[in-house]
Amino acid sequence: MTPERALLLSGIVAITPAFASLAQSPQNLPSGLGALRAHEPVVIDGHLSERVWQRAGETRFIQREPYEGAPPSERTEVWVCYDDEALYVAARLFDSAPDSVIGRLARRDEDSQSDQFGFALDAAHDKRTAVYFIVNPAGAIEDGTISNDSHLNSNWDAIWDVAVRIDDKGWTAEFRVLLSQLRFAKNDRYVWGIEFFRRIERRHEECYLARHPRTDAVRVSRWTELHGIEGIEPPARIEILPYIAGTTKFLQQPAVDSFNEGRDDPYKVGRDYFGNVGADAKIGLRGDVTLDVSLNPDFAQVEVDPAIVNLTAYETRFQEKRPFFIEGQSIFNFGRGGATSLQDFNWHDPNLFYSRRIGRGPQASVTHPGFRDIPDRTTILGAAKLSGKISETWSFAALTAVTDREYGNVDSAGIRFSEEIEPLTFYGILRTQKEFNDARQAIGILATSVERDLRQSRLQNVLNDRALSLGIDGWTFLDAEKDWVLTGWAGASYVGGSPSRLIALQRSPVHYFQRPEADYVEVDSTATSMTGWATRVWLDKVKGNWIFNAALGAIHPSFESNDAGFLSNADYVNMHVYAGYQWFEPDGVFLTKSATATALREFDFGRFEIGETYRFDLFGQFSNFWNSYFGFGYNMESFDDQRTRGGPLMKSLESAFLYTTLSTDSRNLLSGTVHTSASKGASGGWNFYTSLGFTWKASKTLMIRGGPDFSRNHNVAQYVTSLSDPHALQTFKRRYIFGTLDQTTLSASFRVYWTFSPKLSLQLYLQPLLSTGKYTDFKELSRPRTFSFNHFGDGSSTIRRDENVYAIDPDGPAKPASPFLLYNPNFNFKSLRANAVLRWEYLPGSTFYFVWTNEKVDYETGGEFRFGRDFSTLLRDRPDNVFSIKLTYWMNP
Repeated sequence: MTPERALLLSGIVAITPAFASLAQSPQNLPSGLGALRAHEPVVIDGHLSERVWQRAGETRFIQREPYEGAPPSERTEVWVCYDDEALYVAARLFDSAPDSVIGRLARRDEDSQSDQFGFALDAAHDKRTAVYFIVNPAGAIEDGTISNDSHLNSNWDAIWDVAVRIDDKGWTAEFRVLLSQLRFAKNDRYVWGIEFFRRIERRHEECYLARHPRTDAVRVSRWTELHGIEGIEPPARIEILPYIAGTTKFLQQPAVDSFNEGRDDPYKVGRDYFGNVGADAKIGLRGDVTLDVSLNPDFAQVEVDPAIVNLTAYETRFQEKRPFFIEGQSIFNFGRGGATSLQDFNWHDPNLFYSRRIGRGPQASVTHPGFRDIPDRTTILGAAKLSGKISETWSFAALTAVTDREYGNVDSAGIRFSEEIEPLTFYGILRTQKEFNDARQAIGILATSVERDLRQSRLQNVLNDRALSLGIDGWTFLDAEKDWVLTGWAGASYVGGSPSRLIALQRSPVHYFQRPEADYVEVDSTATSMTGWATRVWLDKVKGNWIFNAALGAIHPSFESNDAGFLSNADYVNMHVYAGYQWFEPDGVFLTKSATATALREFDFGRFEIGETYRFDLFGQFSNFWNSYFGFGYNMESFDDQRTRGGPLMKSLESAFLYTTLSTDSRNLLSGTVHTSASKGASGGWNFYTSLGFTWKASKTLMIRGGPDFSRNHNVAQYVTSLSDPHALQTFKRRYIFGTLDQTTLSASFRVYWTFSPKLSLQLYLQPLLSTGKYTDFKELSRPRTFSFNHFGDGSSTIRRDENVYAIDPDGPAKPASPFLLYNPNFNFKSLRANAVLRWEYLPGSTFYFVWTNEKVDYETGGEFRFGRDFSTLLRDRPDNVFSIKLTYWMNP
């Protein structure tokens, strides 16, 4: 999401507290708005000809951007009415220059960078959650949910209708939202929270019903109340969405093992066809309690993950893109409630729930060599979500899913094998939260459970048979004005499995219990379970020009959440203090500006300092709406407990870094952003990165975004491998091998948004990637807790290269240490990924998809970056092509 779009959407919830606004400017905030019952049909055509729209509407809007508190440059008038089936909203958006109204077609929920009008509704009147609806003059729409009083999520797609018209007075918008799309409990009379906003793109102007100081936090709890709705029943909420899907794969032949030479791969015949049918159902049970069920679900994602080159020992975390999991996912958010903005510096939350664990690729591998047929994901047999509110202040959600056994097939010289590579698995997630004292305090629970049916001893060696976690989170405001909030969470984990599995887990990159200097942990070869804990607490100032945020977090060495969640590494203590000041008064040069400073310190549980950083950041928005950002910092000397990957501590030498970003006015047809960062350390290592991003509004229906990224990295101590040697007494009888790595990466990403109508769109994605790495100066760590090395080839040690193998004798032929071989770690990675998605909403809630995915991957060991050669090789390679179609049909019986 672009900064401009985030600012626009956050404006939906940006409104001052009623009492504060009345004190500042009583005429600016209505005490409440009235909705009238419609006694005649409301035709959604944008004409606003119905009698219910002829009365005087609400006009008391006020600017937030660019001049806070100023009257709007153009008048806006809104009305609300209802009947037994729907809520209706109408808006007359006056404009003194109707020909200057900007309206661009865009795919649903995409930023159209246009004039906009929208409203948000808190139908449960819990003053914490809401839904929003947005339209622009071309009819392009956005909708989504708001949680935690301010957090927006655009993944919710409701069934609603809207019509717009441009005329000589400006433009109009007329909405119809089915009551079945809103969650509310039965009452005789209803009081809902409501807010409206308008954006005038050419002036960067945003207006709302109430004045909202930009120094204040955004709050659903401070919206205007909507009165007058009565005599309606919460409708039966039953939605059924059957689907049919088909996929065709055209795949290239893989490399052939020597014993299979002369044979074709029986599993890759050049093409593969398969189909699927299933259904999703959404059933309202009571009040706003909803059951979501998927039978034989289609959980394939339509957008590809980006290509990366990962030289670390840790897993890469990808964003969830599957519709079943992204819709309503905010209800499972954990640990960050209360405050509207929490800072983290070098802290990675150990998520208790990471939905991409469900249906991920099989985790075991086949044991036989030969031609292989391995599924790329596990089959989800069924999934269900139950969510809603027990009361206005008590919410809950539960999710369950079952994934099937998966088998890998092997053809080895004509002999077929089938091996289980993923067991039958149950996933269960439970979330509940209770608020108190008008949401000044809250407490919540998140629990996860993973149960695997491990019938094969081979699987028992690589997977936990059970994993449980339990977390408690909450917040409390510390003062009556809600200026300061204390928020945080604490969690515990349990995993159980065979002794061989627990040994592997303790020695994994997440834990590294085998570290020789970590005397507070050890590998227990008899263990069949492991428990641990983690916690994080923030103190945050949420109002005013002064900025302050402080945090303390810790992850116990035995904490483990990777079965249902995501954890990069344990044995970690992180703390920071972040403070600054922000100005919102224009001074002739800047419209807004801010300055912040940060101090960060990190430790392991052995009290070794593994990080100490100080940084300073400046931000300014110029009067021409260009944005600039500049920062610099310094990393102090510390220890690194991860660099040897389970070995002794290493010294991490001091380094300095800086970064800068400049972005142009997003209103222009062509706008862009330039970002550059660089660092240099006392070790002699350095890094440089730069990127250029652009947005070109080629027409009202075509928008292109993208740009290149380039980086150079000179790392004088990149880990290569380690090996046992009883003569390496200084480093605990193991040699830790490093090399100097020079890595060059050039990549780009481009997205084309071609919107034919608000219901029909084509999106194209292209990502070429070239990355090369050349290793030189191979060496070994000479002593723990230093940055000192024994360089191979110096003194009596020898190193000799024979094609792709290095022969190394660490102390020479006359010494007792055994020589060893090191395979050339140089790499030349080339990738080209393309994705096209045609989306047609042929009926409300019913969609047809056509998806094409194209991928080329090439890997060599050259290590030299030559753009012409590498790119030509990539273009010559034959790609894998996958074509998919999916048809859904929405029913509301």
